[in-house]
Amino acid sequence: MSHQRQDLDTRRIVWSGATLLAALLVVLVVCFVLWRSWAPPVLQHVHRPPEPRLQPDPTRDLATYRHAQRNADYWGWVDREHGIARIPVERAMELMAKQPPETEDVR
Repeated sequence: MSHQRQDLDTRRIVWSGATLLAALLVVLVVCFVLWRSWAPPVLQHVHRPPEPRLQPDPTRDLATYRHAQRNADYWGWVDREHGIARIPVERAMELMAKQPPETEDVR
């Protein structure tokens, strides 16, 4: 009785794997060289994105916004010299409801 001949050629599989690994290394080296030579000039031409940009400190911005919203319902002067005051929205609506509508003289 003789033994069965092996169907796979181990030497050919090892050489194929080594060839693929060598090709991968060559491609990686070429990509690295190209990236090192092209990246600096490309990155110099990058401009800042247009407005609006991301907030540098969103926590502080939110605190400022909430503070302004809390203070919006209080009475106070916006510009005392020009007689501009701030009043709560509900009170402004009451005052506007009490005023007679202005009529235009249409003939």
